[in-house]
Amino acid sequence: MQVSVETKDALEREMIVEFPTSDINGEVSTRLQSLTKTAKINGFRPGKIPMSVIKKRYGGHVEAEVLNEKLQQSYYEAVNQEKLKPAGQPAIDMVDHDDKDTIKYKAVFEVYPEITPVSLDGQAFEKAKVAISEGDIDTTVDNILKQNQSFTEVERGAHDEDQVVVDFTGTIDGEAFKGNEGKLVPVTLGQGQMIEGFEEGIKGAKAGDELTLDLKFPEEYHYADVAGKDVQFAISVSAVKEATLPELNDEFFAKFGVTDGGNEAFRIEVKKNMQLELDKAISAKLKNQVMDSILEINDVTVPKALVDEEAKNMAEQMQSQYQMETQGDTQLQTSLFEEQAKRRVALGMLLAELVKVNEITATPEAVKEQINEMAATYENPQEVMDYYMSHKDKLAEIESFVLEEKIVDWACEQATVAEKEFSFTEFMNPKEDDKA
Repeated sequence: MQVSVETKDALEREMIVEFPTSDINGEVSTRLQSLTKTAKINGFRPGKIPMSVIKKRYGGHVEAEVLNEKLQQSYYEAVNQEKLKPAGQPAIDMVDHDDKDTIKYKAVFEVYPEITPVSLDGQAFEKAKVAISEGDIDTTVDNILKQNQSFTEVERGAHDEDQVVVDFTGTIDGEAFKGNEGKLVPVTLGQGQMIEGFEEGIKGAKAGDELTLDLKFPEEYHYADVAGKDVQFAISVSAVKEATLPELNDEFFAKFGVTDGGNEAFRIEVKKNMQLELDKAISAKLKNQVMDSILEINDVTVPKALVDEEAKNMAEQMQSQYQMETQGDTQLQTSLFEEQAKRRVALGMLLAELVKVNEITATPEAVKEQINEMAATYENPQEVMDYYMSHKDKLAEIESFVLEEKIVDWACEQATVAEKEFSFTEFMNPKEDDKA
């Protein structure tokens, strides 16, 4: 087998591979001979079919099959011989030439870049220091009560925190669009679950009212076909319902697994769960800083094939979720996810190199400890643990998470980490200006 490789740009390679036609002739003959014993053709007894008939009937198919297998085999042998690391699938084309004793083809593909991670020495990270106050617990309990509130129909105009049940039909320039109708949709005023102007427009409405609202979809709306467009909604109000909060009593506490100790025990349980969420948020914010820093100081050329594949996967995941929510079949363009996909691919390659260079490992003990921690928040922890331990793909997700956490630990040892104090509310619910 003869192999030559030409560099087309930073990552693209064009590889010419040539091998003797005899490499496939023998296998073709073997398979055709086997078919003389197993093939069924009208007019011939099994095992008595002449080779000339077999060749005429199956020769083309068998030759194509064997050639395809040989192309794949020789491609992987060639990239190994040339010590190349392909990123994505190759584009393979046959090359016409005069020598009938050889088969020649061209494979064009990208390779993984050579990466030498830059040291994090001199980088600075900020780690939040947050204490949970009694007032924070009060606020959380209030939110829990609202999440468990019931609604009773009333004969008055709707105001904030009421639930308004509506039918609606939306049109753009008088034409319907996908997902433009809703029947008996409950809208809780003040929650911002509809597009801007919708909830404000039905405030004050009573059961039986008919309304028309002229609104506009946000420019960044998830459904690109209507994003930024003017829309008119015809709305029929079926009911207005007033919220009633549940009482803080033993029956309510029992719903959250608190069967003894009353209100004090309930608040302790609430604080414990708040602390779990807080710890996750603090860890996630620190991790984001580390990942951003790793990307910022390392200039990596990303294989387009991997970006395209990642963008496709992201679009399909979003599509699946969107269809479940809207029962539609909206097509999402992969270009919408290109930048995020590029980031994911670049970060993935950098983290893999950091893991290798620094010999960072996710030990079975660390993985099991992480699963135990996750399972502890469920009603049946052992069932959750068994699920993760028996599914390789889920176990791999935990291993990846543990590796990322260890990379964060390693990064914090290399860089400078300063603590910054926040209140629980400002850290868990930052203003838009503070999120950047």
